[in-house]
Amino acid sequence: MSPVGCRPPPRYRSEPRTPPASTPARTTAQARERPPAPTRPPPRPRPPPRLPFRPIRRHPLPCPRRHRRPSMTVPAAVPATTTMTTLTTSMTIPAAMTSTTTDRSDPRRRSGSDGDPAATLAAAAADPVHPLQDAPDVLDAVAESVGMTVASSRRFSIETTARGFAAGYELELDAGDGSRENHTVYLESNPTDRPRDGVLSFRDDESGERIAAWLYPNDPELPALAAAVYPEAARLLLGRLGLNPTALTVTIAAYRPGKRAVVRYVSPEFTVYLKVVRPGAAESLHARHELWRGAGVPAPRSLGWSRDGFIALDSVSGVEAGTVLTALAPSAFLDAVDALTVQISAIESSGPARASLASRLPWYLERLRPLLPGDGADVTAVGDAIERMRVGAPPAPPVTIHGDLHLGQIFVDPADPTHITGVLDIDTAGLGDPADDAAALYAHLVVTALHHDDHGEPRNAAHARALAGLARARWIARAAAPAAPAPAGPGFADHAPADPGFADRARAIAATHLLGHILGLGAHGPTLLRAAADLVDETRQ
Repeated sequence: MSPVGCRPPPRYRSEPRTPPASTPARTTAQARERPPAPTRPPPRPRPPPRLPFRPIRRHPLPCPRRHRRPSMTVPAAVPATTTMTTLTTSMTIPAAMTSTTTDRSDPRRRSGSDGDPAATLAAAAADPVHPLQDAPDVLDAVAESVGMTVASSRRFSIETTARGFAAGYELELDAGDGSRENHTVYLESNPTDRPRDGVLSFRDDESGERIAAWLYPNDPELPALAAAVYPEAARLLLGRLGLNPTALTVTIAAYRPGKRAVVRYVSPEFTVYLKVVRPGAAESLHARHELWRGAGVPAPRSLGWSRDGFIALDSVSGVEAGTVLTALAPSAFLDAVDALTVQISAIESSGPARASLASRLPWYLERLRPLLPGDGADVTAVGDAIERMRVGAPPAPPVTIHGDLHLGQIFVDPADPTHITGVLDIDTAGLGDPADDAAALYAHLVVTALHHDDHGEPRNAAHARALAGLARARWIARAAAPAAPAPAGPGFADHAPADPGFADRARAIAATHLLGHILGLGAHGPTLLRAAADLVDETRQ
C-alpha cells in the first residue's frame, strides 16, 4: 500500500551482466539440464547530461522504509499503552477498512505563506536569482539516476527555507518499455553539506550553485514522515495509544518540507493528529505541551511521542479563527489574543523561540530586487528604513512567545468567537521578543485581506483590514501601558506591561514579514511593498 500523497518510487533496474570471456561454453547435456536464460534486450542508452549540473553525491533514492520500527513513548494518563513500545509498520489493512485522501493543504497544494500555489509559482518563475530556473535539467538527471527519462513535469509548490527554496514537482517518468510512473520530487536550493540518505546533490560547474533532490515522502530532515503516511503503520501506532479505529482516513493536513508535517487520522471514534518533526525534537515538544496546558493555555493534549520525530496530539475544540472572520468583534477578539500572549509570556522557557524574521531581512532584499526590477530603489529604501527602526528601538527583556502567531494558529468557540479554545504549532515557541507575535498577526491579516479580495469576498477583506488596523493602533498604546498586567477581562490590552520600543520593533518586524510574503505569494508585490513602506515611514505612527 502506498503512503498518502506518494506512489512507490521507481523500480531500480540493473544493466544485464555479460559473462566473462573465459566462461566455458555449456555442453549439450548441461543445456538440457538447465535451459538457458531468455535473451535480454540490450540496455537502453542513457540520455546525455544536460546543462552544467552534475551529481556531486549519489545516494540512492530508496522506497519508503515500510518496516521501520520507531518507538513511541506515551503519558501515563493514556490507557492501555506501553512505554517505548516497538511499532511494526508491515500490517496489511483491507482496502475496505482504510481510505486515504489528500486535502487542499497537503504537500501537493500547500505553498508559501498563504497556501496559493499559482501565485507562489509566479514568484519562482519571475525571480532571476531563483535557482530552480534550471530545474528541468536537474529533474532529467534525477530520472537518469534511476534509469528513466522525464515524460512530463509540473511544479506544484515552492516556499522559502532557512537556506534557500524548496519546490515540489510531479513527475511522469518513462521507463523505456512503454510503461510510465508518476512520482513526487522535491528540489532544494543551497542545501546543507551534511551527507543525507536518499538525497541526490548536484552542482553547477560554472556558478557553483548546488541543488539537492529527494522523493516524497523520504524527507531527509523528517525521517519519520515515510512511516507516518502509511495507513497500516498509523493503525499500529494508534493501537499503542489505546485507540483502535473501526475505519481510518489518513490526510496530510500540512507539510513544510524539511521543517514539519501534520498528518490527520480520522475515524468514527476519534480524530488524532500526528505532528512529524526532526528527530530529537519530539520529547521536548511533548513536555512543552504538558507545561502549557498546566499553565492554562489551551494547547492540544499530547498522547505520546517518538524519538524518531513525531508526537501524537488530540484535537482541540472550536474552529479556526480565520474561518469565522466576520464574526470576530475586533476589539473583543484582540483583547482575547492579548490575554493569551500575556498568559504565554508567564510560562518558563529554557530555549529561544524560532528566529525572528527580522534576521532574514538581507536574504529577502537580495531576492526581491530582481523580482521587482521596477521597484529596486524602493526595496532598498524600505530595507534601510526597517533596519534603522529595528536597531533604534529600545529592546525588551525576552519572554516566552508563540513564535508564529496568526489566525490559522488560533481556534475559537463558534458560538462565542471571543473565547479562544485552542492554540496550535507551539513548536516555534520559546524566549523571544513579544513584538514578533504582534507583527506576525498583523502581517497575516494584511495578506488575508488581499486573499479575500482576490476571491471576491469583500466583507471578509474589510473585516481583516479592520482587525489589522486596530491591532496596529494597540502597538502605540503598549508603549505607554502601566508597568504591571491586570487580570484578563474587558480592556485587558490596556493593562499590558509597558514596553517603550514595542511599536517600532513591531513595525519593523511586520514590514519584514510583508517582504517575505511577496516572495511567498508572487502576487501583490507592489501592494505589499507599499504596505511595508507605510509601516516604517518615520513620519507616521
